[in-house]
Amino acid sequence: MSETASSRQSWLHHLAQAGVIWVESHGQDLLHVSKILLATLLALGLSLVFDLAKPGTAMVTVIIVLQPRSGLVLAKGFYRFIGTSVGVVVSIILAASFTQQPILFLAAGACWLAFCTAGSTIFRNFQSYAFVLAGYTLVIVGLPAALQPAQAFDIAMTRLSEVMLGLLCAGVVSDVLFPQHLSDVLLLTVRKRFADFKKFIALDDSAAVSRPARERLVLRFIGEVISLEALRTSSVFESAAGHLQSLQLRQLNNAFMTASTTFHSLDQLFGRLQAGGKRSTLDALMMEYRAIARALSSEDRTQLKQARNGVPGRLAALRRGLAASSLDSDGSHLLDFDSATELLARFADELVIYARIHAVVIQAEMHMADDVQLPAHYVARTDPTLIVTSALRAAIGFILSAWFWIQTGWVSGTDAVVMATVVSALFAAAPSPIKVVRQFMIGGALGGFFGFLSAYYLQSQAENFTMLCIALAPFILIGAWLTTTRKYAGIGTGILLFFFSYASIGSNYQFDMLELLNGMAGGLFGVAIASVMYQIIDPSDSRWIKRRLARALRNQVVEACGRPLPGLAGRFESGTRDLLSRFAITHSLDNEDDRAIMTWLLSVLEIGRAVIQLRQETLSIAEPQVHARIDDAIRSIARLFARPSQGRLRLALDGVLAAIAVCGDMPAVLANLHLMRGAMLERVTVLTPAATTAPPSPLNPATNITTGK
Repeated sequence: MSETASSRQSWLHHLAQAGVIWVESHGQDLLHVSKILLATLLALGLSLVFDLAKPGTAMVTVIIVLQPRSGLVLAKGFYRFIGTSVGVVVSIILAASFTQQPILFLAAGACWLAFCTAGSTIFRNFQSYAFVLAGYTLVIVGLPAALQPAQAFDIAMTRLSEVMLGLLCAGVVSDVLFPQHLSDVLLLTVRKRFADFKKFIALDDSAAVSRPARERLVLRFIGEVISLEALRTSSVFESAAGHLQSLQLRQLNNAFMTASTTFHSLDQLFGRLQAGGKRSTLDALMMEYRAIARALSSEDRTQLKQARNGVPGRLAALRRGLAASSLDSDGSHLLDFDSATELLARFADELVIYARIHAVVIQAEMHMADDVQLPAHYVARTDPTLIVTSALRAAIGFILSAWFWIQTGWVSGTDAVVMATVVSALFAAAPSPIKVVRQFMIGGALGGFFGFLSAYYLQSQAENFTMLCIALAPFILIGAWLTTTRKYAGIGTGILLFFFSYASIGSNYQFDMLELLNGMAGGLFGVAIASVMYQIIDPSDSRWIKRRLARALRNQVVEACGRPLPGLAGRFESGTRDLLSRFAITHSLDNEDDRAIMTWLLSVLEIGRAVIQLRQETLSIAEPQVHARIDDAIRSIARLFARPSQGRLRLALDGVLAAIAVCGDMPAVLANLHLMRGAMLERVTVLTPAATTAPPSPLNPATNITTGK
């Protein structure tokens, strides 16, 4: 007996420990689910008190708006209000203008939906969501208003009231019940990125990682830049100091992008030196580089400044030693060393700025970092093809579902139109919309079934508000929990949206089995229409769109060669990374197309940044001949990236060599030219789509495009 009791006690102890560990690891999710339940039931209660027509609208608003952090709730609530208000105004205008003309109403509605969906694809974060709301509010308010013109204003105001009530409930619960502030997440993200970046730039041979692994880390950093930008734009809603923190984070994000691009150029140069057998040059440079990397990891911030201040003297001594021991006749070792010296000094300067801004942000200092210019705004770049296809998909889905409704006269055809429009607009900007829509459809079927169970078996027994809440709570908890998991978030969203739509929630209990089945069938049919449209018109992961992405990346270099210099560096850094935003989330470099995109990214970052630096350096050059040679080189690079070919690559290399020949006493200019030439030679297979050999260059007869020797 004692052994049995001891075994049972041990089993219970292990079970209790496992339970504690599970709660600790899922504590944030449990708190978020609890907030969703409380806020939705609060919205339900207030909707019943104010006798609103559809309490489910307020509850859906809570589900959509409520985020784990209070700043995100306020930001999303603000943009939901803006989007809904604009949508209501447009709905009333269209309903009043085309009451007797259904074809014109549908045509105007399709144009409005196309415009809003295009806007949701162009903009980022919750600004995108505002466009989504402005679009599908048309079918939620505009269709009923067009069918009942005399009630148009009442329908619009009721809808707006229900949305505002949901926003109020979500905001109050988020800020009152164990508030989780966005600033805490921002500081944690900033600290983690700083620590990861220090490890990334260490280049410790004992912990060396493969090139593909390093490239995956580059993609992860791109994703973190975009994620931090999204959080930054929402932080202004959280507190009075939010605006200052947002500006600091803008500085920090720009400093990180700048330093990471320079590190990439250094890393590529080190790789070329190693591949070229120039071990003595590489060893001399790595001594100084590792000293800078160690200084960044030091707790004492002054060490990094001291290391930076000592760079010129130590590198000059290393150069003298290298010159004395070098046996190469063409001076390529010294040219490589001088180029790396300029890069290393620039990298050290950028690390000093990055570390200083990081310290300001972490210590929550109420001032901007000294001597750091506020960078240009983050630039969002989207392929026009994605914009056009998203707009067409939404418009065609709306027209098809509306045509089906009109032709069949189906009483639940409006449900099909609403769901087809909502799904077409809501997931247009998702990285993998087809997968999300499939999950949403599964969740919708489950949500409709849960609505039947709740309405038929549970709500019929509810005698008061408390019992009504008990009847709804299990299904809300299931859907809310699924939304906290990335893998099943689409299913959870579908469950909640369909459940609140078809669970017969209202002040007077009314259950009509035929109406519920009709409504569910209409809603699922609308989702099916949207799913088919995504299958037909979704180029986001096609080989063709990847080629367009490569072209857009190349165009970044073209713009770097010709756009005005003020603010160009910041626009280049953010725009290049934003182009890769979807790619960074959904791809893992496992196939040839993905690796080709990554190769273009690395080429664009290295050559584009060198071009911008070169243009900045030439502002202080007075010699017309030097200016002309450099301008010719930049124009030849722009032509190469506009349309890569063998001939243009040869001309670009010739132009860079001609500029190098007249810039012997300008180390900063020479360094950028040498980097550009080395990068082009390394990326021959990408820059020349056909064969990769060509006749010798007239400026350097011994030079072959493939080898650069």
